[in-house]
Amino acid sequence: MLDQILSDLISAVKGASAAIFVDGDGEAIVQAGDSQRDIRLLGAWKEIHFDRIKGITTQLGLGSVQAVLFSLDEGNELLVPVSTDYCLILFMSSYSDIRQAMTEMMKAIELLKKDIE
Repeated sequence: MLDQILSDLISAVKGASAAIFVDGDGEAIVQAGDSQRDIRLLGAWKEIHFDRIKGITTQLGLGSVQAVLFSLDEGNELLVPVSTDYCLILFMSSYSDIRQAMTEMMKAIELLKKDIE
């Protein structure tokens, strides 16, 4: 079920190549898509960054983080919290529509929440 949610997310976002659902420790719960990159390692690394970003925004009183976009030479990585203990990361082309990606990620998150609760 979880892998199908991620596969559907990848299919719904033009230019998306992979997705990973990680826990608060950066451990992969499930992944789908491009297997040429080690997205388990990337997922863990991004989750560590996300924790730091959340800590800084809390410290500065900026509110809660809704999403983080990493824009890199090889494409974009969009990270969205699923709950306090889980994150969803979508790997996509730098030409992908971020608004569409966010919309589709929110749909996937609702499905993931049903599965983990």
